[in-house]
Amino acid sequence: MNTPQQANADQIALWNDTAGRAWVETQETLDAVLLPFEEQLVAAVAKSKARRVLDVGCGTGSTTLAIARHVGKNGTAVGVDISEPMIALAKQRAEVESSQARFIVADAQTCAFDAATFDMVVSRFGIMFFDDAVRAFANLRRATA
Repeated sequence: MNTPQQANADQIALWNDTAGRAWVETQETLDAVLLPFEEQLVAAVAKSKARRVLDVGCGTGSTTLAIARHVGKNGTAVGVDISEPMIALAKQRAEVESSQARFIVADAQTCAFDAATFDMVVSRFGIMFFDDAVRAFANLRRATA
């Protein structure tokens, strides 16, 4: 049986290797397929009036970028993911569209986010990879105002 650290290490290895590269290579197709989820998340942000949003498991950044467009220059959209190749593409995409979105390579379960930094946390599918949901959500709650 894997300990949480081992399971997490397995996820980090996977998403920084074959899975991450595959997602980068098929980014346009995946963005199109997942667009209905992105639209629902942006609508939820709009309804909540959140201005500082964290996108957990942001992948190549589509949802984070859409949220950044919504919150505008007076808001904050931060994407976090364990996949370096996916975050590298997300950063490139943000640069191309001169987006205010920021992206960090980190594990949202353990990342030392500043306390009360975000108004809202969203995740298209990233939270399903948490190996310790209690620890992860406690960490995200601490980061949320």
